[in-house]
Amino acid sequence: MRRAAVLGKGRLAVHACRTIAALPDTVLDTVIPNAPEPEWDVSLADCVAECWPDTRLLRSGDWRELEPGRCHLIVSALYNKIIGSSLIDATDKIINCHPGRLPQYRGARPVNWALHNGEYLHGVTVHVIDAGIDSGPILGEVQFSIWPEVDEVRDVWDRSMRHAQHLLSDVLPRLGHITPRPQGETKAVTHYLRDSDQLGDRTDWTRTASNMP
Repeated sequence: MRRAAVLGKGRLAVHACRTIAALPDTVLDTVIPNAPEPEWDVSLADCVAECWPDTRLLRSGDWRELEPGRCHLIVSALYNKIIGSSLIDATDKIINCHPGRLPQYRGARPVNWALHNGEYLHGVTVHVIDAGIDSGPILGEVQFSIWPEVDEVRDVWDRSMRHAQHLLSDVLPRLGHITPRPQGETKAVTHYLRDSDQLGDRTDWTRTASNMP
């Protein structure tokens, strides 16, 4: 029986738990919710306690509480910390679901940056976690239209979460048969939280009325 862990927040992490729990020969062993959990999304901790009461729930939010080698599969779904090499190297399959296209939108707030840059195409990517920031080989991706003239960050975020759930449903049952493909470093751009002041009117969920088209 494979043991699996989910790290992250909100409805996407809950969906990852649900998908893993349905996999054959797999048990949802450990869940680590972000700490604190956001008030604007469902509580991962509450959902786990209700739906999977036998699953170990680590409320500290710290990946270091997960013993290296305990779980064969680890899924990061909007987890807010960088996972260290001690856990990466000891895990058979450790993956991340990133709400942006890779390698063009690595790092923080990819939805905000895509709208700020006037993109008409956004995406969600599932990739292997390595020592870099969203730089591991790609396992699956989906791309979809966005309309920066009318879309708010909230609109594209909600759309991204719907696509992310479908992508995890497709990728997780096939993990043993997917060959990861490297990202193209020549197109790589990484955004950091410290750069958020450059986002202008795309900093928040919505723009102010005076800036609306």
